[in-house]
Amino acid sequence: MKRAAKIWRAVLSLAVVILIFGIWRLPVGEERYSVIGAWIQVFRAESFMDFWILSPAGPTLALCHITVTLAGVLYLLRLILMVFGKKIHILDLASRAMVFLSLNVCILVANVYESVNNNSPLNEEQKQLVPLLFVSIASLFEYVGFRFLDEWYEQLAAYHEVKRQEREAKLRRKKALYFPGRYPKELTILIWENFRESMSDGILLIVGGALTAIFLIVSFGVFLTAGAIPQIPGIPRWLLRLQGIFQGATVMIIFLCVLLMYNLISNYTKVRNREYRTFLVLGIRTRTIYLLFAVEFGVSMILSAVTGLCSGGLVYTLIRHVLKDRIALPPFFSIEVLGWGGIGFLLILVFATMLNQENILRMGNSTVLYEEKEAETIPNAVWRRIIFGLWVFELGEKCYTMTFMDGRIAGYIFAAIGLFMILTGCMVRSVKKAAGNQDKLLRNILWKKEWRYRFKKNRWSIYVMLVVHICVLSFEGVPLIGAVITPQASDQLPYDIVSMVYDQDMDRVKAVMDTYDVDVQIYPMVRVSSISGNSSLQQDERSVNTEQGAYIGITEDTYRSLKEALGEKSKDLDLKDGEIYTVYQQNVSMPSRSLDYSGSRTGNYLRFGQPLFYYSVDRKHELFQGHKETGRERDLLIGMLGEGEQEHLVVFSDEEFERGYTKIREKNEENLPILREKEELAWEQYLMEHEDNLTDGPTNLILWDVPKEQYDDVVLALSFLEEDHPIDRLFDERVGNLYPKDQMITTVREFNVGDMAIQAVAAALLFVFGLFQIYSKTESEAAAIREQDLFLLRLGMKEKERKRLMHRQIHKPFWISAAAGVVVEAVFALLTFENRSYQPDDILRYTIAAVVFTIFYYLLWEIWLTYMERKIWKGMGKQK
Repeated sequence: MKRAAKIWRAVLSLAVVILIFGIWRLPVGEERYSVIGAWIQVFRAESFMDFWILSPAGPTLALCHITVTLAGVLYLLRLILMVFGKKIHILDLASRAMVFLSLNVCILVANVYESVNNNSPLNEEQKQLVPLLFVSIASLFEYVGFRFLDEWYEQLAAYHEVKRQEREAKLRRKKALYFPGRYPKELTILIWENFRESMSDGILLIVGGALTAIFLIVSFGVFLTAGAIPQIPGIPRWLLRLQGIFQGATVMIIFLCVLLMYNLISNYTKVRNREYRTFLVLGIRTRTIYLLFAVEFGVSMILSAVTGLCSGGLVYTLIRHVLKDRIALPPFFSIEVLGWGGIGFLLILVFATMLNQENILRMGNSTVLYEEKEAETIPNAVWRRIIFGLWVFELGEKCYTMTFMDGRIAGYIFAAIGLFMILTGCMVRSVKKAAGNQDKLLRNILWKKEWRYRFKKNRWSIYVMLVVHICVLSFEGVPLIGAVITPQASDQLPYDIVSMVYDQDMDRVKAVMDTYDVDVQIYPMVRVSSISGNSSLQQDERSVNTEQGAYIGITEDTYRSLKEALGEKSKDLDLKDGEIYTVYQQNVSMPSRSLDYSGSRTGNYLRFGQPLFYYSVDRKHELFQGHKETGRERDLLIGMLGEGEQEHLVVFSDEEFERGYTKIREKNEENLPILREKEELAWEQYLMEHEDNLTDGPTNLILWDVPKEQYDDVVLALSFLEEDHPIDRLFDERVGNLYPKDQMITTVREFNVGDMAIQAVAAALLFVFGLFQIYSKTESEAAAIREQDLFLLRLGMKEKERKRLMHRQIHKPFWISAAAGVVVEAVFALLTFENRSYQPDDILRYTIAAVVFTIFYYLLWEIWLTYMERKIWKGMGKQK
């Protein structure tokens, strides 16, 4: 029978290889390339991204190509090893994981194409990506089928062996397994009463499935609109931030959903297995047992799906109604929401059931009421696992420290995978060390037995809690604490008014200076824009969909003057052409980003002037020049402008700045009168004739210190700077020419409070999922704990000692995960300090807030575990 399983695995592995290397095509421009053909084109191109830039998906499609290639190579290696009768377990895991990672990246690519085509039905490019879904399905069926064939026949063979031994026992075993051919009517009542007794476990399963379905419906509805939202003008910043957090947390919570469904199904199968074992001894046929479980489980899952989809639909409809004027969310009855949400729920259910198939298969094969517990298998390798885990964890740290990856989920995923290997190695070492010291083993035999006999269950329990701790304390905790320690809004705005003025408006501005008693600082400036943002290829032009970077360019002299004005010491930059120094004026909760933060670019591609609406692909490097960042710092030299989020200063060498400054001034002088006369018509006509902007922004940075009694009058007198230049906000509404301090204080406060609330909601959501996970896990073990307590009671153990043992069994896995969670939190906090250039006072405030947050978080966990402990102990009293 093993042969059938091997043939199944070989055939499906071959199908995956053929699908990847023979059928799947990548849509790059107007051409379609196979995996190998795409690599050939990449090697022929001058640089890696020169080939991928022809696709609207750009770097995302390149990442998809790399992951698919790795998946194909790993499956090909597996296939070769199968031919020679070899098997490497880690290679099996890596190949399947890479396939599903490729599917995830492929979905991101499809979202890019969808945003390009304004949420249109699947276009030709998207259709070329669909075969990867079938690759994932083939990989899933390969694993499920192999496990089923491999274990089913083993279980069946063991069952037949038990039957043979029972027949040899003659009369006693015959009577125990005798079946007359027809069930009595009373059996139906017995089955129903037995089902009613286990109703609470079924309800727990239904509730868990419903929560999973609700989350998937809402998440897919919001997640799949990622490409369209930035194209809608007037979207509040907090709304985009909420969507970004929701997208980031989606992957983590889907993983937690899989763990949740696994624990719930495991709990349900174990509870029902004890009841079915009695039925088997009484003579019920095996297929009847499987039929009973299929009906119970199927009905429970249908109820959870219907309840979850309906409740999720209601929640999603309410969200859609509230945001209808701000976000164009798809309707509930659409393939994006109901379709993908339902498919996601079905895949999670199949995967969780697959992981529990051993428990399910055992239901119809066990006829022994009290089976002897055997110790679970413990892996042999210790240091190899720890070293490999440390390497993967270090890879996660490297991902996190990359400027374009700061705050994204990839670093946390690698860290979680590495921690699983480290945890396994440490637990194996602990068990072996305990087994080698017989004196210590005998002194604490009850707990050591628990740790030895339930190795895999304890490891899984600790790891699930550890993942929850990483999600709450690090993934959401870092930005949440950053929002908490954000300084007061007034401290982030050193000047009463910041204005950016065209040369043509300087006479009117100087008249305001002469009218009022104000102190001003005037510096030359230019607008600087980067390629940052998504863009799509439209024939031979690149039409930009989301905002490019819009920054303020200054000279070295201006940088020194701004520093001196605030009483700070400037650095000696000595910049040359092609070099820049960046002053990141941003909130402490903001992730670290390069000016040009696309993952496909290692340099900063910048141009003097405002963002462009479109540009030809062959002129990209002509329009945007690469610059090397020689250094960076985080400081507030003019204040948190924009929407209170960030306003970076880019320092150029004096010579390079002067060239760009002169060019922009000449363009403004020539075209600004035309723009004022014809407004948007002149702009549109200019864009038709030139691949450039009509004007390229103000060239004077003015910082105002205004007496309090004259503040309102000065702001009113300068209001023409915004009213006369609406075109400057045409591309990005967050970029203005006038920033009054009182108005910006309100904006900064709203941003800080909104950011804090959003992060707190996301952390609370992850925390609730974790509590439900541990509740289901503890409930599944409650019966075994009660039986153990009853046994120890009859042996004469004191109540205090029994309570201490139960407390240790429930709490010790949590204490281990809590200690590891604090270590991980500290590591990511240190990386955050380095990435975001935290100052000593920032580090101190962050540390204090993190300690308070961690203590509060773990206190809630301790209360929850204590509640479950008392609940189990109360059940023991009833049992006695």
